[in-house]
Amino acid sequence: MSSDLEKYRSLYFAEAQTQLTALRRSLDALADAPKDRNELNTAFRIAHTLKAMSATMGYGELTRSSHAIEDLLARARNQNEELSDLALRLLQNATDELAARLQRAETGVVMQIVEAHEDEVLPILTAPLAASVPVKQQDLNLLLELIAELAASSNQLEYAAFQSNAPHADAAIRNHRELVNQLRRLTWQLNMSPIGPFFERYARVLNELARQQDKSVRVIIQGADVELCHAMLEALNEPLLHLLRNAITHGIELPAERTWADKEAAGVITLRAERIGDRVLIQVRDDGRGMDAGAILQTAIARGLVTREQRRKMNAQDALRLIMLPNFSMSRTVTSNAGRGIGMSVVQERLHRVGGALDIQSDLGKGTSFTLDVPQLVGLLETELVRKGARIFAIPTAQISSARVWLPAEIVKRQKESVVGLNEWRILDVETFQSVSKSQLSAPAGICLVELHEPGGVALRVDELLGKALLNYPFAVRAASIPILDPAAMLRK
Repeated sequence: MSSDLEKYRSLYFAEAQTQLTALRRSLDALADAPKDRNELNTAFRIAHTLKAMSATMGYGELTRSSHAIEDLLARARNQNEELSDLALRLLQNATDELAARLQRAETGVVMQIVEAHEDEVLPILTAPLAASVPVKQQDLNLLLELIAELAASSNQLEYAAFQSNAPHADAAIRNHRELVNQLRRLTWQLNMSPIGPFFERYARVLNELARQQDKSVRVIIQGADVELCHAMLEALNEPLLHLLRNAITHGIELPAERTWADKEAAGVITLRAERIGDRVLIQVRDDGRGMDAGAILQTAIARGLVTREQRRKMNAQDALRLIMLPNFSMSRTVTSNAGRGIGMSVVQERLHRVGGALDIQSDLGKGTSFTLDVPQLVGLLETELVRKGARIFAIPTAQISSARVWLPAEIVKRQKESVVGLNEWRILDVETFQSVSKSQLSAPAGICLVELHEPGGVALRVDELLGKALLNYPFAVRAASIPILDPAAMLRK
């Protein structure tokens, strides 16, 4: 195994254990309901993923064991059969054996490290825990709920202090409010990670996959500083694994074939991320042989996946999307890398689960590009709901410094202070992000402003502050048609 892949063995073992737990859960469900096709498909996909992961890491024994489980599940799936009691027992025994082999492999790796670096390992084993500690997503969500409760309590305290006219209450309330804001920002930061290390991991895996197939690739990474929440990064693991394996197996040609086509012997695969508002576009692009839309369409027709009536209505883009149909494959034989016909259907299913979408572009002879459009965040998002006219907007509280009613005199004073301090304070309309005129800031009863923590020196004018809300993003947000505003991204445009 190459030294690059060695860095990711711990990630492999952790993910493999998670997949094994899920496989056992699916087999238990099938024991209770052998006719459940959805559960059968789930078990099949898990076995396929385990096989792909093991093959990527070069664990031949684990790859063969996973492949055997996949074969048995594939037979029942393809022949539309109910799993017999004997088949289920075989699958459960095979899963137990796979788990034992995984444990032996993991133990063997640890022993090799200890034997090779005995003098170095002992200090590491006895050293304090590293500063970077994994945090469970459910714990982050609980923390976010507690912070929302704390913010509500803070509002009540502020009102009580105002009613009581207690001395020094204003300073205490301001301090309390700032502490709550710091907790919000810290929770947001804990929940987000740059995609760069994620891309780097796959860049090394790609080189190993190419080497196994006598190919050579050069990986280009762009947008490494784009951040995604941990849950989204985890959800993208399997889709990206399928796309990258496809890029090597089906996209990038052998060096001799590339040279014949006047290309560099080494293929180029680009991993690119771009943030647009509250969405992130992740692109996997190769400069390989591309996809033949006509051949894809003919294969789908031959396999009974498309009727001739449907064919007449299809264009080239529609034909490319046929590769995402379950059971579709252009391979005539089944190998450890291709032929099952489930890879792209899994990609699409996983993306739909997290509110994502997939776009495919391909140019025959020049390459293929897959673009994943996903939300930056999946899970609970604390927001400040505001109204402008008849529209409701949500602004992440992690970006808010304060949200309150400002009297005209306060606004004038703050604007004068910003001029003197050479620190511009802008008031923008929440809907258009254009500057608000002085006439719109002269209401005697006050103006509702949302002052931003990031970017600083900006406040958004709204008609009404509706209070804080925990939203299940992106699903509840979309169902309620509430736009999530990202002022930092919008002001960079």
